[in-house]
Amino acid sequence: MTAISDYFRTALLIDDRVEPDYRALEELDSDRAGAPDDEPEPGLETPPEEDETPVRPSSLVSAFLNEDVVCSVVEPSAESSDIVGMAQRGARIADLLILDWLLFGNASATVDAIREISEQNKSRLRAIVVFTGAHSLSDVAGRLVEDVGFEGDDFVLRRGNTVVMVFGKPGPPLTGGEDRRQPSSDYRDLPRMIRDDLEMVFKGLMPEFAFRGINALRESVPRILATFNSDLDRAALVHRALLAEPADAGSQFVRLLASDLEQALHDERVGEVWDFESVRSHVADTPLGGSPDQLAGRLTSNQRVPDDLKARDDIDLCRGAIVNGLVKIGMTDREVSRAVRDLAAAVGAANSSNESLAVLMSSSSLGETPPRLELGIVLRSADGRYWLCIQPLCDSVRLEEARAFPMLPLALRPAGPAAMIRTPEGDTIPIGFESSPHRLVMPEFSPTHDGAVIADGDPLNWHFTSDDGAQYRAITRLRPEVAAQAAHGLASAASRAGADVSEWMRRGAPDAPVVDNADGDIGS
Repeated sequence: MTAISDYFRTALLIDDRVEPDYRALEELDSDRAGAPDDEPEPGLETPPEEDETPVRPSSLVSAFLNEDVVCSVVEPSAESSDIVGMAQRGARIADLLILDWLLFGNASATVDAIREISEQNKSRLRAIVVFTGAHSLSDVAGRLVEDVGFEGDDFVLRRGNTVVMVFGKPGPPLTGGEDRRQPSSDYRDLPRMIRDDLEMVFKGLMPEFAFRGINALRESVPRILATFNSDLDRAALVHRALLAEPADAGSQFVRLLASDLEQALHDERVGEVWDFESVRSHVADTPLGGSPDQLAGRLTSNQRVPDDLKARDDIDLCRGAIVNGLVKIGMTDREVSRAVRDLAAAVGAANSSNESLAVLMSSSSLGETPPRLELGIVLRSADGRYWLCIQPLCDSVRLEEARAFPMLPLALRPAGPAAMIRTPEGDTIPIGFESSPHRLVMPEFSPTHDGAVIADGDPLNWHFTSDDGAQYRAITRLRPEVAAQAAHGLASAASRAGADVSEWMRRGAPDAPVVDNADGDIGS
């Protein structure tokens, strides 16, 4: 089991036909009595109608529990249940949502539920299983493709970050060899079949890294809850009461909790996903997505690259460079910079992929909570210019009156960008920091809440309004270390000292002879 499949630990099944795994005593007694006149019982029972196959909850729950997944089963009623709403709540709570296809004889509720789930919170991962007694799984998948806009091969479909997997219930005959998507009557192999699909859908180093990280945080929850216990309440109240702005305690304790979560990631060695052996295994099993020719030619012609590496064919040569790193195989920093395009072409990394990672490493979302104007907030003024707020955190709080907020202009698409951001319109823009002090602007803002300048609007359009009526739209938040670079650049520019020196010397004086003094001192 990998970190990907280990993530899915809770499941919820919604089905209108749930039958117990046991039979009532009176039914058993009737069976023991035999048929009238001791005649043999009739032949096989009539097979169920389309998608009338029931779910037996005890067997299903046991099958999932054997794979360390807790599964709940809900049987809605036609009269009182809001199927779509129930499915939406289930998708928010459970890691895996399992839906019957024909609920009360109609697929409309299931289709509507899947559509709503895929359209809401598109930035969130959702995993759904359609578990059906229909005789054609292809028809089920085709309906989702045509009516909802899913894409994919066979019975694993995707729309944005929502994944749907189609499986048949035990019993009903399936057409066209689809029985490979049908578990045994005791459901024992259903969890494994679902996990196989999930492993295929989310295969990759970055998903493995992210899933391993989330699993590590989940495992650390009991320890963290034991650390942040009620014994600390009195000390926390004392700390809060002593602060000039008591509300600041909230953000301070958030950072405290975040540091504990970060330590949990280190303790579980989440970063080992990017170690040599892990990357080597991934690269060996994954075809290069692009053309290795240019990179291989550059490596072969480089005298510092080891001969045993250059003796490989182009694909293995490029794989070796990717796994070891270009510097580690002998290339200089200047040579590495020149090889960037060739490396990206060999890996098959489109610009959109590189840009997305650059944005992720440079900035973070503003989130659902109104942001505070402080160091790192990127703004756009009405004239389309971009600005970086560089007000220190301690000067952004405990405000009792209007205060000037220094803003550094951002250069768009410079030759050597310091960061990359994504606009609300979805465009990625490389940015640089214009650090000359004379380019700063200092608009004044009055505190709006709890002694701070808090944005107005909603997550789609957070904005700040200065005291002179100018509106600045909040675009993103630079990561702290990136914002600190901008502040450091400004401080360095402001602290430059000019000196009057000989121009002959400054512009490159000719070498003067060096002689030894009689007393041993060296002079000229």
